[in-house]
Amino acid sequence: MKSVGVVAVAVALWGCLTSLLLAGQYSSRTIPAVKTTNPPTIDGKLDDEAWRNAPVAKEFIDPYTSKPAADQTEAYILYDSTAIYVAFYCHDSQPEAIVAREIRPGSDFPGEDTVTFQIDPYFSRNWVNISAFIVNALGTQNERIAGGRAAKREWRGIWQAAVQRVSDGWTVEMRIPWEVLNYPNANGATNMSINFKRDHARTRIDYFWSDVTPMRRPELMGIWQGVEPPKASNRKSLQFMSYLTPEWQDGAGQEIRAGLDLRYTPTPQLTGVLSLFPDFRNIEEAVEGIEFSRSERFVEETRPFFMEGIRYFDLTEPYGIGRLFYSRRIEEFDAGLKVFGNLNSALSLGVLSTFRGKRDQASVAHLRYSMGERGGWSAYGLLRRGNEYPHHDAYGVSGNVRFGNFRIGGKWIYAREANTGGVTTDLSLNYEVPRWFSGLRWMRIDPDFRASLGLIYFTDRQGLSWYTRYDNQIRQGAIREVEADVFLRDYTHCNGDPFERGVRASLDITLRSDYRIGIGHEVATFEGTHDRVYQIRLQGNVSNRFRQWGIGYEFGQRSDKDIRFVGFGFTRRLFGKLDVGLNGSILRFDENRDQYILTVSWEFDELRALSARLVHQDGNVNWYLAYRSAGGVGQDLYIIIGDPNAGRFTERIALKWVWAM
Repeated sequence: MKSVGVVAVAVALWGCLTSLLLAGQYSSRTIPAVKTTNPPTIDGKLDDEAWRNAPVAKEFIDPYTSKPAADQTEAYILYDSTAIYVAFYCHDSQPEAIVAREIRPGSDFPGEDTVTFQIDPYFSRNWVNISAFIVNALGTQNERIAGGRAAKREWRGIWQAAVQRVSDGWTVEMRIPWEVLNYPNANGATNMSINFKRDHARTRIDYFWSDVTPMRRPELMGIWQGVEPPKASNRKSLQFMSYLTPEWQDGAGQEIRAGLDLRYTPTPQLTGVLSLFPDFRNIEEAVEGIEFSRSERFVEETRPFFMEGIRYFDLTEPYGIGRLFYSRRIEEFDAGLKVFGNLNSALSLGVLSTFRGKRDQASVAHLRYSMGERGGWSAYGLLRRGNEYPHHDAYGVSGNVRFGNFRIGGKWIYAREANTGGVTTDLSLNYEVPRWFSGLRWMRIDPDFRASLGLIYFTDRQGLSWYTRYDNQIRQGAIREVEADVFLRDYTHCNGDPFERGVRASLDITLRSDYRIGIGHEVATFEGTHDRVYQIRLQGNVSNRFRQWGIGYEFGQRSDKDIRFVGFGFTRRLFGKLDVGLNGSILRFDENRDQYILTVSWEFDELRALSARLVHQDGNVNWYLAYRSAGGVGQDLYIIIGDPNAGRFTERIALKWVWAM
């Protein structure tokens, strides 16, 4: 344990002497707020009279070099009482090399030419309150609303964007209604944090107007000065979304299910959601992997009720002790209610309760106070009551404070089930500068710590861990990016008996030819047994998700037994509309396990698609076929054959209509 602490302190002191976090001349830039009485037409052309009077954000910066981009960008911003208007002029010396592939709204755009407008209306200098609006060079839109939103277009927010190709690049216009955003009820003019970002596919560099450094420091975003947002009365406060699902299943006969969701925004800061009899059965869940793990694996949440405001319910970090609230612990419910939002620029709140039958209840509450870049604190509580579960209570506090490049954090949590309970304590010291992160952590989790609504990897352990990461993008030569990390841990049981001790290191190099090569090595002891494993990884077409492929191989020993694990995958777009993906995992250990996932999707247009997924795992096969007409405004329609989340194929057909008001 002493060796971990000595190494961590030495590295932190070395970093303190050799690195300084300095905001450059291009950080925290300012731009005035200009109100327009003649808003532009959103057609992608920058010939409207309004843009001639708009303030201009110029000279975009490479955050890794703090140098201006060779192919520059200008961004314009205006607003009125209904919306914010943003425009980009993206100059490109090789316009024929502009990359644009994705046509489906809400998709990610890896390796494509895109622009992004970021805004934090609270000027909180905290990523939690930053919303982002992204458009690719085809005009396809995506957004990440602060706090999290469900997938239905009316609930995510209806905003407009249009793109035009020009002789020396491409141009973009956006119209973002104020009602899409959460923002403060300001009396008079206020400042907001904003930034403009351009992802340049040919150079694979992300350029920013306000230089936030490679660490993406929110306090270094630009400042939009003198904004006068509209009052809350200008926005729609009550929205409805309902579904109807007639279905037939072999052995179960016919069934008709229906449900209703209500979304209420009494102020631009607070949102309430009520969900009655939600349909989780027809929502495709992520498939849990079969790679070696001594603890339960984390699986991403996809259900709309939990996606709404999901960031307000992040009680603890996913590393360290684990997640105190893991929404997948709540499998089904008859009614769910949640309220979340910002009480002011510093204080946020999240409260959630679900009910099933007469007695089963699960509740979560989270109060967070943010000091922006200087840190913040949180207080939270959870409870579960019901016939199927032991009574569960948990409550705790956590916080962190930043001093220059150092951040000190801690948490204290008590959790119990029935009459058994215990405490966890966690203290951390992080050193954060561009390209480098190093963190030292001490924690203790009592043997009787019980958190049935969480994902806690292990209890009855205490000790030190140290994690260091280096990440750098290189602008010349064959290598484009280098990522390396080292993780040391030294844990005992709470009575002092050995639990786990080891070191893991990895190195990944991305080449300018779009290949990525990775290696890893781990040596550890766990409960008296020994691990020594090696990993090799190779990926191709890293920046093009429609032509990617990759393979990884792990070999060595786990718990003094031989282990072999192979993981592979590829994706390919055929005929311009057919997407095919195959992922496979082969584990040879105590028991032999195999998993293969085949996905196929034909995109008729940006809203309609026919898709299928087949999962072959350990001799069991499940598949389903689905047609969707969804993603736009109004009615969504789904036709589903099979059960997306069953272990084996189920003879079943379901129709699902979803409509919002």
